[in-house]
Amino acid sequence: MIILLKCRLPQGKIVGGSSKLNNMVHVRGNISHYADWFHRKYSNDYIKKQFEFVEKHFLHLDDLQYESKLVDSVLSAATEFGYKILESEFDLGFTKSLLSQRNGKRWSTSDNLDMSKVFSNFLVEEILFIGNTAVGVKCSLSNQKIQMYAKKGVILSAGTLNTPKILQLSGIGPAHILKSLGIPIVKDLPVGKNLQDHVTTGLDLVLFNKTVSISALDMINPINAIKYFIYGTGSFTSPGCEILGFLSTKKLATPNIQFMVLPVGLSSDRGSLLKNILGIKNNVWNNYFNRINKYATTILPIVLHPKSKGTVYINSTDPRLPPVIDPKYLSSTVDRRTLIDGLKLIKEFVNTESMKKIGATLNDIKFPGCEDHVLFTDEYFNCYIKHLTLSTYHPIGTCSMGPPTSKNSVVDTSFNVIGVNRLHVVDASVLPTMPSGNINAAVAMMASLFFETNLKSQQRMFTDVLNYCYVYDWFIEYVFRICLK
Repeated sequence: MIILLKCRLPQGKIVGGSSKLNNMVHVRGNISHYADWFHRKYSNDYIKKQFEFVEKHFLHLDDLQYESKLVDSVLSAATEFGYKILESEFDLGFTKSLLSQRNGKRWSTSDNLDMSKVFSNFLVEEILFIGNTAVGVKCSLSNQKIQMYAKKGVILSAGTLNTPKILQLSGIGPAHILKSLGIPIVKDLPVGKNLQDHVTTGLDLVLFNKTVSISALDMINPINAIKYFIYGTGSFTSPGCEILGFLSTKKLATPNIQFMVLPVGLSSDRGSLLKNILGIKNNVWNNYFNRINKYATTILPIVLHPKSKGTVYINSTDPRLPPVIDPKYLSSTVDRRTLIDGLKLIKEFVNTESMKKIGATLNDIKFPGCEDHVLFTDEYFNCYIKHLTLSTYHPIGTCSMGPPTSKNSVVDTSFNVIGVNRLHVVDASVLPTMPSGNINAAVAMMASLFFETNLKSQQRMFTDVLNYCYVYDWFIEYVFRICLK
């Protein structure tokens, strides 16, 4: 019997996208992986400089403005566990979260935008083509249909779930999908394949006899509100993740698991908000989370480089309908093994003297559906992750970057859609593999690299054309990129 389950995948339908919803955690990740994305077209040093540029000019980065009692104990346990405390470079170890905040408040790259040049509430229905050249987009605003035409090209940045939807509606995607819906084929490409995400588990798995984290009283204390709005400090500034750990379940030099240490558990609000946000069913809530009579925190073990790959395909030509998303979480036995080993690392971590000193124990309430298994064995954890696995909302890969000759590539290493003129994709959908950590920093770096190598170089080209033209008709020469003689 096959049981189909649904999980929630919220999106940032706002200027700034999902960077307006995330944990604000800034992680560069393993820079050598990004060089591999571009097939060594750019060096590690060049990519590192792109990060530095973004961090200096577009993102405001800040340290934690509030730390729970959990922070020092976790870092002490990390050193006891044999891991170093990281300062800046990515490596095996633990570190306090670095945040995209300004004065304790969320900061996104979109906060740099001149909003007078941004059109909102438009639904992009499809890309307009003349032959295989992108010339604009077809949009709708309420019931009004609008066509917008591009002077130089179209940049698609609708995200990992909506970019493949728009491309497929426009005739770019797997031929069998387009033919089944009667969509004329502009280019047969593997759009919508290779969906990857960071999956995790472990909600409320670590318990304490007394609070060591943020309490509900902290969140309604007016003093903390004053600290936040006036000084940019206090518990209101908490990103929800205070500590990051990068570990290897295979004792290798590069991590395959990330710990995100959250100072509160799902049960902390007694079911008033978090339960519904995550879609926890009533029987699971009543028989597990609601039975917790201690203070809960969460250490999330995240599979950094999943082998499981899903799909995003349209099943209608109606642009108002969402695509069908099949993430195929944990379809790979390798991912299941990695996640189980991550849970076993948490078990070892909680047994360190530093964690015992603050009363840390594992939650010994058996998860509903796993009552027949012995607690904390491989068999129990295998059952546990089948019942409690969630996304960290880091989807990537549905318009993968790669060589034009590869059957897996949608865009080339210059962000151009393969086989189509004047169409670029610049968002998380082009990432061919998962970054080693939260993805916001990597996406911002990639966008900066696109600007540096495409738009900025075109600006230089236009300047050179104008400098060496014999006849100066500025309008024609600039718009049509030609030199009149």
